Amino acid sequence: MGEKWGDWFLTKESDRIRIVESILRSGVAVDDDSARGLVDSWFCRGVVLDLVTHRYRFFGCDLQTLQPGVSYLESTAARLASTPGWSGWDVGYAWSGREGLVEVAPEARPAVVTPADMEGTPLDAALTSQDGWFVGWDPIDRQISVLYHETSADWFAPASAVVSVIGSDDTVMDYQLAINAIVPFLAHHGASLTASLLAHAPYPMPAEQTVHAGAVVDLPSRRLRYWTTESVPPQLVAKVTAAWPGWTVERLPLGFIGHLAATGRDDEDLIMTDAELRDGGWEEDLIDIRNSERIALTTDPRTLRPPRVRVIDES
Repeated sequence: MGEKWGDWFLTKESDRIRIVESILRSGVAVDDDSARGLVDSWFCRGVVLDLVTHRYRFFGCDLQTLQPGVSYLESTAARLASTPGWSGWDVGYAWSGREGLVEVAPEARPAVVTPADMEGTPLDAALTSQDGWFVGWDPIDRQISVLYHETSADWFAPASAVVSVIGSDDTVMDYQLAINAIVPFLAHHGASLTASLLAHAPYPMPAEQTVHAGAVVDLPSRRLRYWTTESVPPQLVAKVTAAWPGWTVERLPLGFIGHLAATGRDDEDLIMTDAELRDGGWEEDLIDIRNSERIALTTDPRTLRPPRVRVIDES
């Protein structure tokens, strides 16, 4: 059933009872001809309820803003799972968007329109500009020289995504991208992306406030992990897997803070403070959940070495 709804997740047991009663009264059975193609891109928000296995999935629109953000969505799911109304239920965010309906109820496939393929962006067009802040890169000393401040790249050309490459020598190289659609980007370039990135000078790691998506390419373990607030249907993940043969492809939890942990870092200067989260609309209990999840994160045990950043003062 499709209808205008006041929110994109159900916070109370009474909400679940109300929407189930409404669906049973007015919904369309998936084997009805009128259901074919009913769930298309117009439905950017939704809930999926499996009353047999007690699974609940919810999804929202693809918004490139600090709120929701990956950790916001995961913290929201954790909060819902802990409420009395969802006791005994498997509660989670449907990262595949409306395809989450098919994942929970395969019989619904005829009702769900498969998302259209998104085009990948060429690398030279994706990398953020170095104008105004970049001075040079010393590969021997592994040092990036920048003007004004360590985060000056964020001032001149704020990134939307970041890709980090872990090398066989435990080095980490970060690259700032001016794109949101990180998963189509990974599918478009395939495993050759690593060599293409390493042919460029690395960037400083951007601050959490600027980026909404990312990926960690781990060369020694041939492991590719991504994170994004955009919906990633299984068909798109399959294209990434095909473009990275022999690699493990998986979603990286907790977004930016998970990205830092996966590259051996826990940099307080890059992570949003509680005050900044409040300004972004986070509620106190969600901040507490995020902080707990961050503390529980396992930082990569290797001694991974990102480049040093040297600031040059022109004054």
